[in-house]
Amino acid sequence: MSHRPVHYELFSRRTPQSSWVLEMASESRDQVVAAADEMLKSGRAAVRVTKEMLDPESGEYSSVTVLDKGVAVAAKKPKLAPATDTVCASPQDLYSALAREKISRLLEDWLKLQGVTAFELLHRPDLAERLEASGSELLHVVQKLAVPESHETGQALHDLMRRWSSLFDKACTRLIQDGRKGLFPELTPENCLEVVDRLHDHPERTYVFGGALAATLKGQRRPSVKLETLLIHAGLINAWLDAHPEREWALQLIEIPVVELFAARGSLNDVLGEEMDLGGAMMIMTRLAAGREVDLIARADARVARLTPPLSGVLGGYHDLILNNRLPHLSYHISKRLMQELKSPRRLRPNDPMGEIEILRVLALCMTAAARDESQRDDITEAFADRSRKLVSADFITSLLETAETPAEEADRLIWLCENMVGVANKRQAARWLAQIVGAEKFERHMRENQQSAAQRLLALAQMQGRVTAASLIDQDGEEVSRRLGQIGSQIAADVKLLAHILRGGASSMQKFSMLLSFAAGQSAPFGPLSEQAKAEVMKMMRDPALRSGLSAQPQILATLRPMMQAAGVLAA
Repeated sequence: MSHRPVHYELFSRRTPQSSWVLEMASESRDQVVAAADEMLKSGRAAVRVTKEMLDPESGEYSSVTVLDKGVAVAAKKPKLAPATDTVCASPQDLYSALAREKISRLLEDWLKLQGVTAFELLHRPDLAERLEASGSELLHVVQKLAVPESHETGQALHDLMRRWSSLFDKACTRLIQDGRKGLFPELTPENCLEVVDRLHDHPERTYVFGGALAATLKGQRRPSVKLETLLIHAGLINAWLDAHPEREWALQLIEIPVVELFAARGSLNDVLGEEMDLGGAMMIMTRLAAGREVDLIARADARVARLTPPLSGVLGGYHDLILNNRLPHLSYHISKRLMQELKSPRRLRPNDPMGEIEILRVLALCMTAAARDESQRDDITEAFADRSRKLVSADFITSLLETAETPAEEADRLIWLCENMVGVANKRQAARWLAQIVGAEKFERHMRENQQSAAQRLLALAQMQGRVTAASLIDQDGEEVSRRLGQIGSQIAADVKLLAHILRGGASSMQKFSMLLSFAAGQSAPFGPLSEQAKAEVMKMMRDPALRSGLSAQPQILATLRPMMQAAGVLAA
């Protein structure tokens, strides 16, 4: 019989409800059992000793309990919920926000087939008759509600199904009978205010006005037409509120179907009359939900102004109502949907990677500015970090670089990516992609051998280096790229013997001093070996009395050169 290694493990619970915690392990059974007894005496609620045996063939341990002492954990009895401990206990409860959200989710396919929202279903007798006649649709809803509730509460499944079926039957019967009684008045733009005023003291004014409002949408399947109809009534009531603020309940009711219509994925395209990519749709939604903040940013940032379309027609009408704080729930739900879209896998600009980076930056500016508190700003930052992660994937980088014509353009696009990254890990990954391009022989050869003059190439490298520094990359990642750009700049200068030509050329001392200073300050050439050499020459020239007196005699030139001298480290700040 083969030898099987054995050891013993001691677990304890501090309280009867706490989890088991491993306290020790030993090959001595007596030692572990003695320690278990001591722990039990010292106040532990329970102890357990197990024997662990290793199977050499499988490499896995088998466990056997050899000691189990202490207070046993009482088995939890299933919680029996009372009949009212549910989302809905009466037909009126189906009209709450939570119930409507559940109806929208559970009947999503049926509602889409009918071209209606949950609000319309709850307020139109004809839809209630249609749903009741379908049979199977209601049965599926009952099952989806009853099964998880039965698991959670321990109640009998058939009892719950009967209760839910009874509730839906009562709700449908009530709505159908109210329709036959003519409870819901006919609503038109001409009598809208009169109807609202007449229903103001009605005990079920929202239910009755909701039925009248839903009837105006009957026969229309397009969200754009429904939104326009609702906007007409909302505009009439809004104009009336300054004189009659107590009638605001009617506008709040109109907001419910408006929110549901905007929540549908195809609604915005239907209103606009064109298919938009996700980035464009999100810009419109951002403008709609946070127009005041977007307008302020657009005045200072031309890119935001260019990418933020003006809102007119139906969208302009709802935009004005939100600006006047008349539709707070609509603004909230649009902001919520924006967050969901940010976290979705869909591309913002499917065929335009550069445009995707640009619009992501604009969205980040606008949505962060519109955040109401620090917690919301943190959520937005997290969402953009998640979206940024998609932009440093191999697939996106491939699409970003495939149309670049030169290695310099590839580097420029990756720097643009680094400048717009959110999240430390994403910045690091973007910097690694950039380091691969800049560190490649192809990039060095292009910068040293292309047809541009040495001065133009050095200026391009200096600008790249400045952008890398401004991108706030993690120190090591940014320094690696910056150092490489400086090395290539030094090689370009050496190829054409640039410093020697400047020093021996026929330019005046002041002109030479100015050119060398611009290299030393990282303006006309990247920081690196070349800037250090230029700095050394500048320091030599500054010891020349003639040059010093010339600078003193020309204060305007000295004032121009002073910032470069400070940047080069040859003059105290």
